[in-house]
Amino acid sequence: MKPTEDVLAKRRARVAKRWELADEVVVLRAGEPAGWSGTDQHFAFLPHPDVAYLAAVGSPGTTLAFDAAAGEWELFGPRFTPERLVWEQPPTPVGQPLDELEVWLEQRSDRAVIELGAGATMPEVLPPPATSEDGEAQDPVNAVLRLSAAIALERMTKDDAELDDIRQAAAASTAGFEWVYQHAAPGMTEREIQVGMEAQFYAAGAPRVAYDSIVASGPHGAYLHYVYAGDDPLRPATRTVEAGDLLLIDAGAQFGGYASDVTRTMVVGADPTDEQEFLWKLVLSAQQQTIDMCRPGMVWKEVHLAAARILGAGLVEMGLLRGDPVELVTQGAVALFFPHGLGHLLGLSVHDITSVPYSREPSDDPLLSRLGPNRLLEPGMVTTVEPGIYFIDALLGDPARREKFAESVVWDRVDELRDFGGIRIEDDVLVTDGDPEVLTAAIGKPIRIG
Repeated sequence: MKPTEDVLAKRRARVAKRWELADEVVVLRAGEPAGWSGTDQHFAFLPHPDVAYLAAVGSPGTTLAFDAAAGEWELFGPRFTPERLVWEQPPTPVGQPLDELEVWLEQRSDRAVIELGAGATMPEVLPPPATSEDGEAQDPVNAVLRLSAAIALERMTKDDAELDDIRQAAAASTAGFEWVYQHAAPGMTEREIQVGMEAQFYAAGAPRVAYDSIVASGPHGAYLHYVYAGDDPLRPATRTVEAGDLLLIDAGAQFGGYASDVTRTMVVGADPTDEQEFLWKLVLSAQQQTIDMCRPGMVWKEVHLAAARILGAGLVEMGLLRGDPVELVTQGAVALFFPHGLGHLLGLSVHDITSVPYSREPSDDPLLSRLGPNRLLEPGMVTTVEPGIYFIDALLGDPARREKFAESVVWDRVDELRDFGGIRIEDDVLVTDGDPEVLTAAIGKPIRIG
């Protein structure tokens, strides 16, 4: 549901309190569509998430301004000329006409102006807020970092309006995955399955997908972001699914600007092999155990490492690794098969709030380099939980890695499974004051379809 003016006012008040400004002026811009000159085409437009969070509008050009001295916010929205209205439908008028923004700023020309939103840049890991003992103003770069981070900290926990949109996105995703379970079969191409699934997203009310859908069959499941045929973005993924293939689908609908993010892996048209069944149940067990850990006060890094240890123990039991699972995690052997983070925050972006101060320390550890925000979990956070096991040829065929892990990896056994693909199971989880709530729980987890 669209947030009420009261909800938006509370969001803005919390952000302004975090900013602790004196008389500065802040301008947050939603951005403009990007495209190619002379082609009459643009990329699909999404407003900067900070503007969407604080204004709940998505028209290009929309700008939110804050006068710290007066403690007042002002919204400016575009108005179309008659000539432009020949080609485009008008945006819903919001706030003052965008043309009046310059006049508003001119009236405050003696004050420092900090530009945020579209066009503002922010590194992945921010420094601590810059402070000055003599009271001098921070330099503009540090001001941008500090204020953007303050909005991010507010966006980390979701209010009821945001959760309602995420739940509706999850409901639309449920419709798509149910179509897959009922219709996907050997002989269909990856593209046919993608189109059928996404059609149900839209039919269920989603205006768009949250990201490019991954529909990967057989060995393609080993590519974490498999989307196109080969490396050509003009050619969709068209491999024909064969009986007995693993089919990994990572997809989600978007609603109200908020994303869902779901992965299911299943065997198509045949009973799973022993290896498929063992690894599928191993990944599911790791997911179930780590979802239960998503509680207030838990450090995300510990949840991630717990998943890695569970997966490592299973790989030892299967005869792919040898040694103590804890040591195998520490030395990086498990990361050969589980090379990504356990999950990420979800919201107005699929990978939401990735640039929060103190979110994580940079790491060269292959298991921790993509950990995601290493923070204490708090009620209201929504995170994905997505353990996986993959047989990635680029890692398993690398001579340096084969030498490094000669004692830890049973290479002969691993080589028998080099075309296995991958298994990932992912849900969207709300951290509450009690038990975690799986927002995508309605989406079944069959081990076999077709």
